[in-house]
Amino acid sequence: PICRYGNMAEVHLIGEIVGAEGFPSQNLFCKWGLSVGSAWEVLEGLQEGQTQVDHPQDGEFAKWSHPIDIHLACKGLQGWPKLHFQVWHEDYFGRHEPYGYGFTHVPTVPGIHQLRCCTWKPSGSFKDQFTLATGND
Repeated sequence: PICRYGNMAEVHLIGEIVGAEGFPSQNLFCKWGLSVGSAWEVLEGLQEGQTQVDHPQDGEFAKWSHPIDIHLACKGLQGWPKLHFQVWHEDYFGRHEPYGYGFTHVPTVPGIHQLRCCTWKPSGSFKDQFTLATGND
């Protein structure tokens, strides 16, 4: 389609971050963001956000149901949008620990899609983990 902002194609991304499963403990939340190339422009909507903390029982699905509604325009396909996610754990004292990172490309075909995003967590060396835990170098 021709965009009201000139000769630019439009993409509407409407959906939700449903939740997460398979993490080692409860009290999880997600920070998310949308990455786009230089040929893209966000016309409306937030380009990043954060869910609430869910407190599921051990082994249960963390439910967030966090809405996403972004209107984009592009001059070219280079730098197609992708969603990136960070899953975090909040402990009893309100401290935050990263539990996983991941990304997925926005589908290139119009329609209704269910996306799953696998996450990974770098473990680092024992010294890296000890330094992170104590705050000492």
